[in-house]
Amino acid sequence: MQITEPVTMLTDYALAAVSFGFAVSLAHRIGPRNRVSAWFWCAAFVGSGVAAASGGTYHGLGTYLTAGTLRALWNLTIFSAGASGAFMTAGIHAAYIKRKDGTVAWLVLGIAVTLVGAAVQQSGFPRLTNFNHNDVYHLIQIVGLYFLFRCARTVKDRPGISI
Repeated sequence: MQITEPVTMLTDYALAAVSFGFAVSLAHRIGPRNRVSAWFWCAAFVGSGVAAASGGTYHGLGTYLTAGTLRALWNLTIFSAGASGAFMTAGIHAAYIKRKDGTVAWLVLGIAVTLVGAAVQQSGFPRLTNFNHNDVYHLIQIVGLYFLFRCARTVKDRPGISI
């Protein structure tokens, strides 16, 4: 079996593993003070993991899949990435954000690194033999997700928010 884009598949799967790991770690930290916001953040990291896993399969096994399967995988990738962003936004909205506990700094770093990664991906970064703009983006996004995870670990629910 020949993998179409082996490095892209590998970096996508690494991004998925990190995302799922952050979701599990955060789920273990849920308590009465962060119940709502932390669940939104967990859902965001799961969405990111699904997007990365389906994107890796799309890039790696493209020559072995039908056009319909590829279209479905790509739609799952895009919808999951969008859901991840929506859940992150909900997690921020449900949280009581304070500068002094580092929440804002981690959030700003996560967003900034994500935007840098998106710019690199869209720039058409010089394609090397087995390393391209998608691979660089995935590695940058792992760092961005780490910063967002650190933000998610510091949030507490806003007063009056409950399940």
